[in-house]
Parts: sequence; C-alpha cells; structure tokens
Amino acid sequence: MLYQEYQLAPTKAFINLDNLSYNYRIIKERIGDCKIMAVVKADCYGHGTFPVTKRLVEEGVEFMAVARVAEALELIQNDIDAKILIFGRIFHNELETAIEEDIRLTLTCEKDIDIIARKAKKLNKTAYIHINVDTGMGRTGLFLEDADKIIQKAIDTPNIEVEGLYSHFATADCKDKSYTKIQLNRFLDLLDKLEKRNIEIPYIHMANGSAVLDIPESYRGKFNMARIGLLLYGYYSSVETSESLPLKQVMTLKSKIREIRELPPNSPVSYGKKYITSKKTKIAILPIGYADGILRSFSNKVKVMINGRLYPIVGGVTMSQLMVEVDEYVKEGDEVMFWGESEAGELRASRVAEQAGTIAYELTCSVSRRVPKIFDPRDRTIDVEMEK
Repeated sequence: MLYQEYQLAPTKAFINLDNLSYNYRIIKERIGDCKIMAVVKADCYGHGTFPVTKRLVEEGVEFMAVARVAEALELIQNDIDAKILIFGRIFHNELETAIEEDIRLTLTCEKDIDIIARKAKKLNKTAYIHINVDTGMGRTGLFLEDADKIIQKAIDTPNIEVEGLYSHFATADCKDKSYTKIQLNRFLDLLDKLEKRNIEIPYIHMANGSAVLDIPESYRGKFNMARIGLLLYGYYSSVETSESLPLKQVMTLKSKIREIRELPPNSPVSYGKKYITSKKTKIAILPIGYADGILRSFSNKVKVMINGRLYPIVGGVTMSQLMVEVDEYVKEGDEVMFWGESEAGELRASRVAEQAGTIAYELTCSVSRRVPKIFDPRDRTIDVEMEK
C-alpha cells in the first residue's frame, strides 16, 4: 500500500518513535548500570517490529526477547543487531535452527539439557541458554528444590553456555506487593545457594516494567538485567502500579466520524439492542470495529475523546463500525482518539483498559494489520511496514 493511501485511511495508529526513545532513557536512568532486555514479541506489542527495534538498537539496546522462533528469525533476517532470547520452552524440531542462529534458549526442565547439547554438538556450536526458575508464577521453569543441581548440570554440560538466570513475577502489577516480595526472596535464596557453590552466571534478571516502577530490589544488588516490555511503549501495566516514571505513550489510535444520525427516544443501537436511547440522541458512526482491534468489551463501557471532550461508546462494537453518543460540539469528520496523546488531551491506555475490563497489553496487541501505522519521525523503515 502506498504512503498516500495510508494517509487517507480514516483509522490510523500513530507511532511516536521519539516517545519510545524518551521512555527508554528515563527507564535506563532509573535502573542505572542494569541492562535492559527489550521485550519485542508480538510485533513489539502491536507497535511495528522493524521501526521500533531499529530505534531501540540505536538507543543502545543489546538484548531483546521474543516468544517464538519465527519472531527471532525475523529480527535476524532484517539485520537487527541484538542478542535475542526466546521466552519459554521451544519444540525440539526448532532447536537446531535456533542454535545455528545463536538465538538464546530458555531452559525450563532438566531433560532438555542433553537434547540441547546433542543438537549443539551436531552443529559444532555452543547453545546459549537462560535458565528460567519458577518462584511462584506456576507457568514454567525449574522447581526451586532442584534448581541449583540442575543449573550446575547445565553449566557442566559441553556445548552449552549458561548465559542467564531468570524468574517471572506473578503480581508485580498489583497494589499488594506481599507475594511479589515472597517470590523475590525465593530467588535471592537460590542466588545465595549458587554463590556458595561458586557458580557465576553472567546475567541475572527478574524485574519487569512494574517492578522497575515499584520494586527497586529487583534490579539492584545481584541483578544486572531487567526485562522491559510495556513500559518502553509508554503504558502502565495496571492502574494499581505507581506512575513513578512519567511515561509518554508511543501509540495513539485514532479514527474519524463518518456520519452523525439523530435517533428518537427508545431507539435501539447496534446488534442485540444492548443500548436504547432515553431521549432524542445524536449518534456518531465510526469506521472502526473489532476487526481493527477495538474489543467488543468496549461496548457501553469505554469513552473516547473528541475535541478534548469525552463521549461514550454506545451499543455493541461491530466488526467494522461502532457508535458514539455525541452532542452539538461534534461534527462529521472530527477526529476521535481511543487512547494516546494529542494537543487536545491524553487518554491513558491503562485507564481505557480498566474501563473495558482488560489490560493495556491487549489493547495495543489487538490493533490489526488493516490499521495503518504512521511512524513519526518517518524514515525508510516505514516502507517495510507498509508492504506487509
């Protein structure tokens, strides 16, 4: 699609790369010598892989993390110069490809040590691994009672280099940090055990974005890396975290009013008759729906911004359209902001997500391919995104 066609589209996601740089710098200032592992899975949380990762490398990011082998290969094939970790266990038929490309693997169980080592030996390569320990997330990772022995085994195994050790917080974005502190102490106890056995691992990481906001112990002392995803893109992961870093939102999602209709009292709006007008009501029709990434849970819950004022979405969000109740201050062609920043005001994605009963991650990841991304400042990288 040509750049001009993108500009004419009524619905667009504006990606401010300077805001990305700003967020990176204030996070780096907060954590000091601790390295940032930028989490760039899922198309950089919907923000556009290549423009975002290119800018992050320019800012000095050396490590990135993804969730799939295909995501890692995409970065490598497009010359993104960073070490790449895959979160979670991968399938055995993917191991050789990952090892051949020096993609960092996550070790989650003892039985994979020998399998990884055999694959690496066959390729005459070293497999770089980060060992994941389950301190209470309950999703994946080594169990604590056996972790120190398994870590030692991995270190002693030829063709394997243990480059990192990490764990995941389960409740770092909750107001009550008691369980987070329990997890942190469990991990620190393991690090003490390893220290007594003279085991040294280059990178130790547990902090995520919420921990960077509220749990300084997780990126100081024995920790020398933090995994940062949503925070880089300018969003707080929940309304229960502090907002101790003044983030700038990287994505602003906008559409335009295509039509305004005036409905009489007792008129149903949209499928299912989930909204009935109580009086004569102006209804604005927008060319955006759940196929573009506006969740159906926005229906009758979320407010959008038009000319600096807030107006409610009414009736059910449909595949390609939704309806907003407006007043005399709104006209056809006006711009509508769902989240992000504008001269007229700001809508924080975390607040919008709370209204919709979800999280900011889901909002940005849900923005679909048919929504053009307009990058600011624009460079040749945008042409790559447009061709996809």
